[in-house]
Amino acid sequence: MPLFEFSYLAYTQIGLIIFSGIWILRRNDEIPLFINSFLFYISSYRYWAVTSGFGEWVTLGELGGFRPITAQDALVALNYMVFGQICLVATYILFQKESLPIIKPIADRQFLAWLHPIVIRFGLLGLPIILYVRYRVAAQVASGKSLAFEVSGYLYLFPMVLIGIATLILCVWKFGGFKFLSTKIMAFAILSGVSYYTFSPTGRFQFLGWMLASAIILSSSYRPKTRMIIFMIIAVLGITVFTVAGAMRSTVASEDALKQSAWERAFSAEDANMVDGFVMIQQVYPQRLPFSLGMEHLEILLRPIPRAWWSEKPVGGYMNKLNLTTDKGKGTLGISPSLIGSFYAEGGIAGIVICSFIYGKILASIVRYTTKVHPFASILIRAILCACLIPLLRGGDLPGIYAWFGMAFWPCFLLLWIKRSYFKRNYLIGKPFYFQT
Repeated sequence: MPLFEFSYLAYTQIGLIIFSGIWILRRNDEIPLFINSFLFYISSYRYWAVTSGFGEWVTLGELGGFRPITAQDALVALNYMVFGQICLVATYILFQKESLPIIKPIADRQFLAWLHPIVIRFGLLGLPIILYVRYRVAAQVASGKSLAFEVSGYLYLFPMVLIGIATLILCVWKFGGFKFLSTKIMAFAILSGVSYYTFSPTGRFQFLGWMLASAIILSSSYRPKTRMIIFMIIAVLGITVFTVAGAMRSTVASEDALKQSAWERAFSAEDANMVDGFVMIQQVYPQRLPFSLGMEHLEILLRPIPRAWWSEKPVGGYMNKLNLTTDKGKGTLGISPSLIGSFYAEGGIAGIVICSFIYGKILASIVRYTTKVHPFASILIRAILCACLIPLLRGGDLPGIYAWFGMAFWPCFLLLWIKRSYFKRNYLIGKPFYFQT
């Protein structure tokens, strides 16, 4: 039996979005705005779209014995999602007291002269290597191997490294590191390659994430009001591209049919069916599987171990644990339940409260840290964080999501580690890089 009705929950989430707008105007901090806006779209808006007749609940047919989703079931799930959202955002606000400075895009010539040729060369070298890796993966799948269980995850995720390279290129460009037309052309070519490789039905959450990272970098030198306008433009563009990529999952006869399908998917939030996934999670835990009690997060440490080294490594995801796969066991199946749903799988209501507190505190600590380092590192870290927020808030296979983080941004992490003393030592020198907040 749901505790609150839909109208109360929807108004609460809208109120959180309004509060987030005030927060960014006062503190120049975009994290609450991203969290609240995304969670509103995948929860209250999704519920409204389906119950108003603009969409349908997800159904798996006879697979797995899942009961058909009803509006009452979804309303119960929505109560949990809003509760977790409040816990997460409240914890973040409690621990994040800093106002983020506005950055002047002034070139640090010695540092950028060292960095920009490395980034360009690595990006240009990575493009043909990634073409070869994608060919190898496609050949293995065509030969009958399972992409989920028999193809190396390192090989499959390696093309994501271009996202980290693109993030570095945008940072270097923002700080005036590309002085010549030739380097700008090469940088643009790499950015185009990233867009091409991530614009796909399976990579659309990653595409949306790195678009947000681009918005963070490009808007870092503007006032909060201007940044909010940029974010709204990026949001509209991102949802458009996101739904087009989702529509490409189906066979579409013409370009007009593709546009129509994309519009219908966006309006019905068909690709944002996390309320549906949460209902399925509730049908699994604890009736069919015990609460994981932290094991899903522990699996993040186990996931990098190749299955070829450890053939008995436990499978991840409740669908795999219930042995519910497609294509005769070669593929995986699952509806993402949102990050709050992943928290619920860890321990029900207690899991939501504890994990929301931990995640909120960690997010706040990362953002506070960005105020204590050189502005280049500050913007780079915030861009990575925002790019990771979208797939993270989507939830689902958390070990797989964190694996994507590592494979996509390891060049950025490597730079932050190698130059850690420089970024901290030059913090005081970096003060001229900041406008007064």
